[in-house]
Amino acid sequence: MSGHRTITAVFLTATPLVGLMGLAPASLAADPLWNGEYLLTLSANAKTGISVAASQPESPHRTIVSISSKCSSGTCIATVDNPPPPKNDSMPRTIEFTWNGSQWVREMTWNWDCLLPDGTIEPDPAKSITVYTPGANGVLTGVFHTDIKSGACKGNVDMPVTAAPTHPPVV
Repeated sequence: MSGHRTITAVFLTATPLVGLMGLAPASLAADPLWNGEYLLTLSANAKTGISVAASQPESPHRTIVSISSKCSSGTCIATVDNPPPPKNDSMPRTIEFTWNGSQWVREMTWNWDCLLPDGTIEPDPAKSITVYTPGANGVLTGVFHTDIKSGACKGNVDMPVTAAPTHPPVV
């Protein structure tokens, strides 16, 4: 992943997981652990995968956002209310996650900015899945997984993601 992306990419992808289609009861998804202000971190400096992009150096990306959850008819959606503008025009501007019973999941089809050896960028078609799992003290952790379908960066890239409340609960 080149330095031309913002944290927005974090919301797009994660490793393929079993059971992504299950839905949680509204009472679980309405948990305040996914409502409020969060520091999102995409650990691009810890990339792994078989794409050449996985070995290209990059710094972590961080941003603070407000997230709100709503449930209706057994489906729960968490929306980033103030997403940063994406640097890549192929990325969706709306950032929403769906609760699958244990994780918040987002899928996206877009073009990966593949950094070529000559310093130019090649847009390679990609599909990403981001998964966040609620954990201790309101912190959510997960993976931003991207399958780059063709081009110079063909392969996959995984990056750890976290969402930490900016006002954690007092324990």
